[in-house]
Amino acid sequence: MRSLISINKKFMEVTPNRLVELILNTKSVKGVEAYIDIENSNELKYLEDLVFLLKKNNLILQIHANSNVNIKDQLKYMKLLEGYALELNQVITVTFHSLYNEDKVKSLMDTIIYLSEITSKTSDNLAICLENLNDEKGYDRLEKEYIRPVILNDERLYLTYDIGHEIADFGDITNLDSYYAEEIRNVHIHTNDLQGHDHLPIYLNDVNYNLIVKGLTYLKYIKYVGNIVYEYDLYACKGNTIEEKIIDYLNSIDLISEHYN
Repeated sequence: MRSLISINKKFMEVTPNRLVELILNTKSVKGVEAYIDIENSNELKYLEDLVFLLKKNNLILQIHANSNVNIKDQLKYMKLLEGYALELNQVITVTFHSLYNEDKVKSLMDTIIYLSEITSKTSDNLAICLENLNDEKGYDRLEKEYIRPVILNDERLYLTYDIGHEIADFGDITNLDSYYAEEIRNVHIHTNDLQGHDHLPIYLNDVNYNLIVKGLTYLKYIKYVGNIVYEYDLYACKGNTIEEKIIDYLNSIDLISEHYN
């Protein structure tokens, strides 16, 4: 299993070059999963510059897409990512959230229609994944049980298994049958506190530490060999500057990665 850091606009106070330097200073981090606002030219330029450096240093690129983007613009973005996949000589994993509406049935139908359009019009250079979610205040979102039939009925759609969402929703992190487990192409991991704050960094004194280790042990048991994305809120990491927070983020990844490296 390979460890990745999850990046977004909060990281862009440091240059792509400096970000890659910090990654290369770690023991375990092998690349990034990037969330980009495709309507923001500065973020797209950051991604372009980052791709060049990832290729130069043999690092991995994944993408966390925004499911609220209209299908025309989303497909244009997918075409850009297909070009990056060829440049990097990698299959780029692209993760989507399910769409959510006033009820779960409509959310499910909207998600099927949206992602069917994506999978039918993208090449094998992209691995399209649907992520299991947890309920949030005011939102009844689709957990792994609801999205299971969507993934199993689309041969070009895979699962991003978010262990952090399972923990936040008091789910069973080892409750995947063999058919569903085989569909995992990506894993997200993070923690939450007793007040319900999600996407927190993982430290040794974490209230969920044993559950997190259990989740990683389960992945080894089912012979998962893909990427694990540590999906933290950068601002929740320790440090006075963005660079210090990134270093703390990377140190946490190194610490947890010892359970499978």
